[in-house]
Amino acid sequence: MQPVDQGPPGSPPPALPPAGPRAPVGAPRVVHGPLGAEPQSVIRRGLAVIVALLLLVFDLVWPGPVTGTLAVLSMFALLMGLLAGLLRARSRRIRRLVGALIGADAIILFTMFALFIARAYILSEQFAQPTDEYDRAARIYVLVFLVIGTLQGFSAAMPERLARLALKLAQRPALMLAGSFAAMILIGSLMLTLPVAVENVSYISFVDSLFTITSAVCVTGLTVNDPGTTYTFFGEITILLSIQLGGIGIMTLAALALSFARDTALATQLRYAAMLDARTLSDLRTTVQSIVVGTLAVEAIGALLLYFQFAGDPRTEGHSAAWLAIFHAVSAFCNAGFALFPNNLVMFADDLGVQIIIMMLVTLGGLGFPVMREVVILLRARLARRLVREAPAVPLMSLATRVVLWTSAILVLAGMVLTLVFEFRRGLGHLGWGEKILAALFHSVNLRTSGFNTVDLSLFAAPILLWSCVLMFIGGSPGSTAGGIKTTTVATLFATLRGEMRGHEPTLGRRSIAPEVFRRATAVAAISAMIVLVALTLLSLTEEHDFVRLLFETVSAFGTVGLSTGITSTLTVAGKLVISATMFVGRCGPLTVALAVASAENSKPPYRLARESLPIG
Repeated sequence: MQPVDQGPPGSPPPALPPAGPRAPVGAPRVVHGPLGAEPQSVIRRGLAVIVALLLLVFDLVWPGPVTGTLAVLSMFALLMGLLAGLLRARSRRIRRLVGALIGADAIILFTMFALFIARAYILSEQFAQPTDEYDRAARIYVLVFLVIGTLQGFSAAMPERLARLALKLAQRPALMLAGSFAAMILIGSLMLTLPVAVENVSYISFVDSLFTITSAVCVTGLTVNDPGTTYTFFGEITILLSIQLGGIGIMTLAALALSFARDTALATQLRYAAMLDARTLSDLRTTVQSIVVGTLAVEAIGALLLYFQFAGDPRTEGHSAAWLAIFHAVSAFCNAGFALFPNNLVMFADDLGVQIIIMMLVTLGGLGFPVMREVVILLRARLARRLVREAPAVPLMSLATRVVLWTSAILVLAGMVLTLVFEFRRGLGHLGWGEKILAALFHSVNLRTSGFNTVDLSLFAAPILLWSCVLMFIGGSPGSTAGGIKTTTVATLFATLRGEMRGHEPTLGRRSIAPEVFRRATAVAAISAMIVLVALTLLSLTEEHDFVRLLFETVSAFGTVGLSTGITSTLTVAGKLVISATMFVGRCGPLTVALAVASAENSKPPYRLARESLPIG
């Protein structure tokens, strides 16, 4: 290697050769984006996009065969332009191209393509027989296409910013929870508005689809239409997938992916581990695997048992017994309460087998995955102890599991007794003695955030509706598919109240309750009550139904229960949106509040202010 000439002493070092050709001074900056790489192409393609958007706006205002034809051509041109823009924007990162095409961009483009096909189908029907229903459906498809196309345009123009935003969301489980549920609701709502998802084009309504998918993803069960007669097999599959993803929880699936990832930050994995009550990262993988496998196993067993009940039953004529069994097993275990029969399960009020299976699935889903896992481990250890004398001793049941089991049993028994007392001669008057007890038990079990019913709740009087609101507000247990403030929350509040009245610290199961647990329970209960109050106030302004029935509907939505007194289908558009928001907040809210309070407890200030008492009561 020859030495480099440094020049005479004291002279400045020679300049390094340029790495590549430089642009001349004053040359216009070349922009690499979704519309092109040169200013002329950006302007030309931008004008084309504006013309296409104007044609879509014309079809949105005056839907018809002529404007529809221009709109379909515009939608196709925009689709091709977005696809070309995506490929052009990613051209400098060839290695990430495949990942981009099978990621969020591919989902958005596929959704837009489905809307394009749907608008083309409506156009063909408008040429044959134009009706107001076709015009309304055309407006829905064009409007949603415009919104999604605009979002996709921003996504193609600012990929780096969106990537940073997604990274921040992944590092915060609370935000990831709300965002993932919102994304599932949006995609499912669009799929449910497609012509292939409904039996008749007159059923196409984006608000109704949004309501139904929100109820499915949030495993609630409230519906404005009868799912069995309104939606096709494609629509029923869309609802079932939404229930399954909402029941298992997208957070569980994200934690499963994180547990197998090798390039994820340790702090992010620890946040997801704490969310799922996993003590270590290795325990996180075991927990999420047991959740997914356990869910599918229980649902498979429930579907098999229900198939034996539905096969050959004349009440299931016109439906596949296997599909009915799978749908209702998933709906029951996920505590969704969706049914494909008219009037839910009223026709099975005298069927002991179907009701027992449904109640078992609902109970298992409402107990929570940690409780079921611990119970299985204890039963296995006890069986091994009886078969092998040298087996290790059976471990003691944890306090959380004992509280969940005892509180759940007390609430189910209380609900059954209250239903029998208040509705023995009214809502249950048409049933025999045995059927009354079975119906009361079924109603009490499904008050634990599952919307199945075998009796007409519109016949129930105000007293049982009020007590049902209390039970629905409590809901199921932590880590389950159920909603509400959870059984451990109400047990903690009860223990604190009992401790204050007796003058000692709160205790449960011969264990004292930590102060931070009480603070977390108080925050969850208070904020949940405030959410119900705000939603009830809004419904009182938009609806003209009885106040008690509006309260029942609101608490049912917040607790993701799904029971209704029959007013859901009569709600106004504003009322449907309020209930949809309540279901969403009820599914995400309590867990988000608990995570936020837990995070705040970990960042306590290193000082404490002087204490002073206040008069109470």
